[in-house]
Amino acid sequence: MSPRQTDKHMLLSEVMAICPATRELFAMHGLEELVSEENMRAIAPFVTLETALQTHGIAVERFLSMLEEASRSNDTALDVPGFTEGGRCAETLMALMPCGLKVPFSRDLAAFMNSLQGIGKAGIGCSVESNLNHEVSYYPYVSHLESIDELPDIVISSDFNSFYHSRFYDRFVRPGHFANITDCKPSALFADAGIPDPEGIYTMLCVNPLIIVADLQSLNGRALPQRWSDLLDPVWEKSITLRGSDQFFCHAVLVPFYKEHGASAMSALARNVLDGRHPSQMVKTAGSGRSAALYVMPDFFSRKIPSNRAVKRIWPEEGALASPVTMLVKRESAHKLKGVTDYLTGRDLAKVFAGAAFPTPRDDVECDLPGSAGLKWPGWDYIRSNDLETINAEIDSIFLPLVQQRALL
Repeated sequence: MSPRQTDKHMLLSEVMAICPATRELFAMHGLEELVSEENMRAIAPFVTLETALQTHGIAVERFLSMLEEASRSNDTALDVPGFTEGGRCAETLMALMPCGLKVPFSRDLAAFMNSLQGIGKAGIGCSVESNLNHEVSYYPYVSHLESIDELPDIVISSDFNSFYHSRFYDRFVRPGHFANITDCKPSALFADAGIPDPEGIYTMLCVNPLIIVADLQSLNGRALPQRWSDLLDPVWEKSITLRGSDQFFCHAVLVPFYKEHGASAMSALARNVLDGRHPSQMVKTAGSGRSAALYVMPDFFSRKIPSNRAVKRIWPEEGALASPVTMLVKRESAHKLKGVTDYLTGRDLAKVFAGAAFPTPRDDVECDLPGSAGLKWPGWDYIRSNDLETINAEIDSIFLPLVQQRALL
């Protein structure tokens, strides 16, 4: 018999710590990815067994019975890197960062945590992962959370994800579970775009600006786009590459089109999409004359395109689409973690963000942007008065089938 009985409120990391042999049971139910090496580090310390099973439509009590049966033959403990024995820390931080920011952020965060230990202060359990890896893995669990205790004390996330959905807002934000830790005046760049949360709950650490990159060899006489709406012109049929794949496309791109032009924009844009790719793949083909004419990609990746390629970086008149990198801090933990949140919102880390081409709202940190560059934001009134979960589902129901269908032609 295992030294501790499993129950549905345990974290996945705790379940695996009690009996690693039960990994086979997860695999039998199609959940092997959930307890993979990567997700044991990134997701398992934050998701309860009940939430995981409900998200995948698996009967909780039946699974618990099978779990107890499997655990009887093995009582070996498993250490989870970065977390205390049993999988829980006093305070925890989870960061799902944009590609391009994960490495510099991880490096700076590690140095900060080491400095805390150097002066005899306790660190916190940290998990830093690429947001792209968890857009279709971790975020679905957020919609099924029942208790604030299932969330890390500090959550940093990217793009318009589940933390912006009405279900999460009504259950956790509206009741006051998160603290307002914003205490500095935003830069004109952010203030003019209306990006800072007027309620101060969603702390904007930086944004991932999405711009247009034109392959000058593939224009075939077509005029360069100047505004985002130009991408809806039929002249760009099957000529645009967006960040995405057959099953997912970046909502930081799609939501602004839907907001301003409605459902018809989803059909028009889908008609013009050639394919979906990771930005690192776009860097390899942009300017080659052998793929898309236009790419919508993060500014960070646009700067990685070799200088000898025939490309034009276009910062549209309305501004780059601002994909948010947002922090939420539990109110009950805010006082204890003030030193950490001061670091996360401080000037030194903001310089790391800006240096990686992720503009920051701090007005004392210079961002390397074109002279008249602005940022485009859907607006907090729109975000709070509309359920982005419903909007994203509506977008996907129109956009994805059309893109998938055209890919077969």
